[in-house]
Amino acid sequence: MSENILFDNSNCAAIFDFDGTLLDSLNVWDDIDNESFAKRGVAVPEDFANSTATFTPRQVADYVIEHFGFTDSPEDLMKEWQDMAADAYANRLELRKGAKDYVIYLRKSRAKLVLLTSLSKTLCELSLKHTGLREYFDFIIFGEDLEKTGKNRAQTYIDLANKIGVLPNNCTVFEDSDVALSSAKKAGMKICKIFDCVPAKSLKNNAFDGCCTGFSDFSLAPKNLKE
Repeated sequence: MSENILFDNSNCAAIFDFDGTLLDSLNVWDDIDNESFAKRGVAVPEDFANSTATFTPRQVADYVIEHFGFTDSPEDLMKEWQDMAADAYANRLELRKGAKDYVIYLRKSRAKLVLLTSLSKTLCELSLKHTGLREYFDFIIFGEDLEKTGKNRAQTYIDLANKIGVLPNNCTVFEDSDVALSSAKKAGMKICKIFDCVPAKSLKNNAFDGCCTGFSDFSLAPKNLKE
C-alpha cells in the first residue's frame, strides 16, 4: 500500500460494515446458525443468512422465534449466540486480505472513517482489539445503536452522513450485504461490493451497476474516494 499514490481524501468518508466486509467472519455465523438450529431439530433455510444479513441480534432472535417456533426468550437466544461467538471474535477471526492496510491508507489520506455494523458492541469490541483496528475509526455505530430498521432504509445512511458532517455523495460504503448496498445507493452514496472468497469482478449489468468496484481483496479498493 505504501507504494501507491496517497490521494487527498479530506471531506470524504469511508463507511465500513464489519462482519464479512473488513472481518472474514461469515462462516462463523453459518456454524453458529447450524448448531443452534440443529439443537432444536430445525434445518437452517437456504436464504436465512441473506434474510437476516442487516438485522440486529435482537431482530434475529425475534425472527427465528416468530418463523421457526423457537420457544426460548429473545434474551436467552442472544446469550447462547453470544457465548458461541465470543471466543471466535476474541481469538480466531482475522481481517480480510488487505483490509488493515487499506484502513491505514485512508486514515493517512485524511478521510473520515466510520464503522457501521449490525454486530453487537461486545463482539465487535473484542474483534477490534484482536485485529488492532479500533484506533483508526472516527465513528463507530454498533448493532445496539441502529434503529429498528437497521440498514434496510436509505434514511439510516442519510442520518449518518448528517451526523459525521459529510455529504452523501462524498461517502463511500463498503458492504457485503446487497440490502445495505441498495439502501446506501438510494441515499446517494458511492458503494463498493465485498465478495466472500470470490475473485474481484465487474458489477456491470446487475443491480449495482455504477458502483465503484467489487472485490474480496482490499488491495483492489479505490484509493481516491473523490472519483
